[in-house]
Amino acid sequence: MSVQVVSAAAAAKVPEVELKDLSPSEAESQLGLSTAAVGAMAPPAGGGDPEAPAPAAERPPVPGPGSGPAAALSPAAGKVPQASAMKRSDPHHQHQRHRDGGEALVSPDGTVTEAPRTVKKFPRSGTGATGNRIQKPEAQYHTIQFADQKQEFNKRPTKIGRRSLSRSISQSSTDSYSSAASYTDSSDDETSPRDKQQKNSKGSSDFCVKNIKQAEFGRREIEIAEQEMPALMALRKRAQGEKPLAGAKIVGCTHITAQTAVLMETLGALGAQCRWAACNIYSTLNEVAAALAESGFPVFAWKGESEDDFWWCIDRCVNVEGWQPNMILDDGGDLTHWIYKKYPNMFKKIKGIVEESVTGVHRLYQLSKAGKLCVPAMNVNDSVTKQKFDNLYCCRESILDGLKRTTDMMFGGKQVVVCGYGEVGKGCCAALKAMGSIVYVTEIDPICALQACMDGFRLVKLNEVIRQVDIVITCTGNKNVVTREHLDRMKNSCIVCNMGHSNTEIDVASLRTPELTWERVRSQVDHVIWPDGKRIVLLAEGRLLNLSCSTVPTFVLSITATTQALALIELYNAPEGRYKQDVYLLPKKMDEYVASLHLPTFDAHLTELTDEQAKYLGLNKNGPFKPNYYRY
Repeated sequence: MSVQVVSAAAAAKVPEVELKDLSPSEAESQLGLSTAAVGAMAPPAGGGDPEAPAPAAERPPVPGPGSGPAAALSPAAGKVPQASAMKRSDPHHQHQRHRDGGEALVSPDGTVTEAPRTVKKFPRSGTGATGNRIQKPEAQYHTIQFADQKQEFNKRPTKIGRRSLSRSISQSSTDSYSSAASYTDSSDDETSPRDKQQKNSKGSSDFCVKNIKQAEFGRREIEIAEQEMPALMALRKRAQGEKPLAGAKIVGCTHITAQTAVLMETLGALGAQCRWAACNIYSTLNEVAAALAESGFPVFAWKGESEDDFWWCIDRCVNVEGWQPNMILDDGGDLTHWIYKKYPNMFKKIKGIVEESVTGVHRLYQLSKAGKLCVPAMNVNDSVTKQKFDNLYCCRESILDGLKRTTDMMFGGKQVVVCGYGEVGKGCCAALKAMGSIVYVTEIDPICALQACMDGFRLVKLNEVIRQVDIVITCTGNKNVVTREHLDRMKNSCIVCNMGHSNTEIDVASLRTPELTWERVRSQVDHVIWPDGKRIVLLAEGRLLNLSCSTVPTFVLSITATTQALALIELYNAPEGRYKQDVYLLPKKMDEYVASLHLPTFDAHLTELTDEQAKYLGLNKNGPFKPNYYRY
């Protein structure tokens, strides 16, 4: 708002006082790789890397000072002034005198009222004492004027006004589409996508997403992700001529994000047909799902699915007349479990499973041990490129992002307990320690426990610190790591969250009892309140924090996605008999190839072995450079 003391004759001349908040070359025969996989890893005939994607369009300029206070204070902005902004520091003074002589009356409660009109008298025309000619000015009437006279000072703010007052006075934050939340979480349409009849521009309705009209926004996000996924883009360019996945019918169940979209479109470019569902009910980006549906991919997912919706979407991907999958790409094992339970005959035509999570791999090993695994499976989760990059570096960055977005908390001095010191736990601990937090670690494995101690963390049992910590983070892949007993003993306002894949680490079900009150604070943030008034802050209902509440670094996901693509190519093209009905790790050569595809991003240059050096070490000059038992 603007407050002016102006004359009636020259109101446009007086400046306004603005008040606003500041605010891969070859694979050796002994490696046993398929011809297609070797082809995918070979450089293109023309050589060189793919061209860099075109830069993203520039964002519109933010209005600067030249826009003027009038633009910032236009009625469309919905701004209502706060009376407290006009209070004097000394409430006993009844008058505020403008330097030009006008007065604003301020009562002790801070209410501003219009000053009485006054008239300044000037001498008649003539000659003053200095001999200068004096012109008789018109009478000056001093009044208080507001930039928007239609808004009364004591008028209660509208709904828009109340929301706007918590932000900068500029409307650029609400008008911009740079925030995913503006078109992902703010839809007023509460109708279930299952009840909608939607078609894409090609007339297809073989999908189920929140809103197909969001496709344009999703396409922009996918284009941005492509710039940070150099290996997938290189693989797409090098292998699309051969189409190593021609005839592949891949059914997938992963997080549906912009990075997954780049993977899906790469698989499509390599010849595969894909149908996709989400592995997490909170991590789907609705606009990305819409963009994929618009591009012709049958996608069945939306953010905030119910449990029934989750299994319905998986079934729609699998149970299709005239279409049967021959490859599975899973994240968590739910898709594999559903096919095994509902459509076991499908495994007769499925060539293999690629699994990338701890939980899913654990399920596969259980099936293998029981003799129930019907097809070969590739364990991507324990590949070097997944463990050392996705699990460690990704979580090191995204843990802070997820916590900040949901709680707005400061980490310095906070006491945090991290349950599990595997690669995920290591990443979380490193990030929190760097921010000044006091970090405790719980662990069952003495080797990981010793690593935690050597890294400077105190190893404890959860019961020893549960009453004093400010944040509890689970990263084990186990179940009931945090039980109701732990939850009962936590301090008031303790934050509880999960960075492991499964939502079983925190016993959330035990909190759904009549004596406890659930209070939704914001998206993915709940207060669970005890009868005595104590409350804990539960994030994402115990599901994966970073993908539910924030985002993850695209470059790291490029490493995992490229590994998944190569694993699919290998299993699909492998001759019969190479892989038995068991769980396999990705060949070391492929791990090294995935890593090499990402090095040019850093302008990195590998040293090459001389013939003498290679002979001395007993290695092939082109790798692999480490035995399978080597631990990086």
